[in-house]
Amino acid sequence: LPRIAAIGTQSSGKSSLIESIVGLDFLPRGGGVVTRRPLELRLVHLNTQEYPGDQAWAVFDKISDKKFTSFDDVRAEIERQTDEVAGANKGIVNDPIILTVYATGAPDLTLIDLPGITRVPVKGSDQSEDVEKLTRDMTLHYVNDPRTIVLAVLPANQDMSVSDSLQLARQVDPQGLRSIGVITKIDIMDQGTDAAKMLRGEDVPLRLGYVGVKMRSQQDIVAKKPVKESLKEEKEWFDNHRVYGKLPPGLVGTPVLIDKLTQILFKHIRRFLPEIKKEINEKRRSTQDRLDELGQGVPVEAAERVQVMWTLVTDYCEMFKNTIRGKYDRKLQRYMVNLNMGSGGGISGGARVRGIMNDFLIDFMETSITSDMSDDDIEKAIRIHEGDSLPGFPSPDTFEFLALPHLQKLAIPAVECVHNVAASLDVLAQRMAHAVFRRFPKMAESVLGMTQNIIQEQKDAARAIVEEQVACYIGYLFTNDPVYLTEHGSMEPMYKNQQGAKPPPPPEEEKKDPSFAEKTFQQVKDGSKQAYQTAQTTVNTVIRKTSTEAQRKQQRYSGPFVQEIRRRLDAYFAITVRNVRDSIPKAIGFYLVRAVQDKLQFELLNALNQPDKLSELLGEPPHIVEERRTLASQLQVLQRASAVLTRDPTLAAIAFEAEEEEQQPPPKAVQKAPAPAAAAPRPIVSTAPTATPVPAGTAAAHRPVVSSPGPAAPAARPAANSGLFGGLSAGGTGGGKPGLFDEP
Repeated sequence: LPRIAAIGTQSSGKSSLIESIVGLDFLPRGGGVVTRRPLELRLVHLNTQEYPGDQAWAVFDKISDKKFTSFDDVRAEIERQTDEVAGANKGIVNDPIILTVYATGAPDLTLIDLPGITRVPVKGSDQSEDVEKLTRDMTLHYVNDPRTIVLAVLPANQDMSVSDSLQLARQVDPQGLRSIGVITKIDIMDQGTDAAKMLRGEDVPLRLGYVGVKMRSQQDIVAKKPVKESLKEEKEWFDNHRVYGKLPPGLVGTPVLIDKLTQILFKHIRRFLPEIKKEINEKRRSTQDRLDELGQGVPVEAAERVQVMWTLVTDYCEMFKNTIRGKYDRKLQRYMVNLNMGSGGGISGGARVRGIMNDFLIDFMETSITSDMSDDDIEKAIRIHEGDSLPGFPSPDTFEFLALPHLQKLAIPAVECVHNVAASLDVLAQRMAHAVFRRFPKMAESVLGMTQNIIQEQKDAARAIVEEQVACYIGYLFTNDPVYLTEHGSMEPMYKNQQGAKPPPPPEEEKKDPSFAEKTFQQVKDGSKQAYQTAQTTVNTVIRKTSTEAQRKQQRYSGPFVQEIRRRLDAYFAITVRNVRDSIPKAIGFYLVRAVQDKLQFELLNALNQPDKLSELLGEPPHIVEERRTLASQLQVLQRASAVLTRDPTLAAIAFEAEEEEQQPPPKAVQKAPAPAAAAPRPIVSTAPTATPVPAGTAAAHRPVVSSPGPAAPAARPAANSGLFGGLSAGGTGGGKPGLFDEP
């Protein structure tokens, strides 16, 4: 439901205002920095039929097992928790204190007392230099919620144009639908001044207007004057004041503020009721799903414990197998909620294994092993393996000498592929164990340990087989590939390529009889050519003499023969890579992946089916037991809340009207004159124990008044006296209408 947050600068009177609204004296008070942690005050109504009389107690969230019946002790505990977190040296921390107050005179409502906006840190304190940003962000954190009603508290002796509370209220609520200006310290203004213009909204207009309040002084707080008595004095003071007593009704007094809160609460409840119903239903579903996931408590009988263990292990093994094989099983989908499917987690175990196998030796597919070999390297290898035999007959050892270094590079990726697949299975087993055995951490640890042992055993066996297969490819060169045998099985293709590489002879030109000029040119050309040939012959003779000895020592193999060796190396390596990429993943899949799946369930059931171990393995940790208890309690509360919203005819009608208003288009704006007065909002009559009348004088107020859009035209003062939380004021006679939170 909507909550109320008081915002403003330090020492502007926020805590006193909340006490006046609630009607209880329990907040720490004093000068300077007092509220140093946000206080979320959750009021819970107690049915007067079950709790007769004026009963009230408080419970802190951090010490929920202790009930505080004295509100002086509540104040002391708030101060203790504040000093514990924020320190005793005026530090401010955004760590809320959650206090739940159960009272017969309280509505179901949440009030928030925030630390005031502080501009400069106090000297010698624990406040940081960015204390203004800290307090401002803390305030925005709460008032940004559209359901929060903002009480913009500003002292009367401060200029409104520099008010932080009004600035923040306009920032989060630009239309002014949920912001009320509250002017405090109105009784300590300078002589001759008053806040009449501020109350009328002439300086800074506010849609819902302003309300002036007079609260207890520090002397009253020290004297422990009750809040109820201070409300009576406030009414007398305003009525007898020379200025405020003549103001139109609806501008001063805590009862007027409570009336306005009544109207806004009613409108907010009506506006947000469909959303509240939706949130309750969603919360019920999520809570029920979590309870179903946790299951019932651990059975006591040995046979039932074995059945629980058998079911969990079977589900675990089935999930492990089906995830690898990509099989969809509806029965096991309830476990999938616990798995982290985000950030790549949605890829199944089988897809990961297949991806690892598909990437195996992918870098060698487009590799040419002879790209870094020169013709001299190949010819040198041929010469090395000729030995002392007759030259011209190359040895097959030449091929093995050139190919073996590259074939040996396949061994390391093959072993890495085994490790990667085993690691993928290990990660998958961890995810499955976390999902299935979440209730039983000891069993999850035991099952995961045995699964990892099985994976390790099969990994070692698969690795030995893979290493042997790779050794076969490296140690014995052989192929039955028809393409290789056809293109490289003989020397015939080399000669065909050599013959096909000869250029055709040039066509002969027809001879013509030369002319005189041509004859002369030809004679000069022949003479020059003869002189050039004579010089060239001389040079060649010298060069031939110097290189004859080197040519005798080493005869070079022809280029086509070297190129054929190069082509055979590339072709054989490509065939080997292709065969290894097929055979190694098959061996890993059979001896590792399938073997783990086949052995897993049998070995787990055989090892865990021992009655003496089951009592220890099926022991739930304390946090699971506590979570089940908390969820069961939450579910009961949500069911009761849903029943109230469904069965209460008034709430059902309000929700229906709100849903219809959301579906209808908004009407066009029409200018209307302000109404002189309006009736109070229709009270909510519920058969469920939602509220009870407040004792006389607790929160005295007038009937709610619907103000006009402008603050300058308030409605007439009504006669009946009903408060925000129902009940009558101190001067009522019992004839008033029920309030918003009244019981029938």
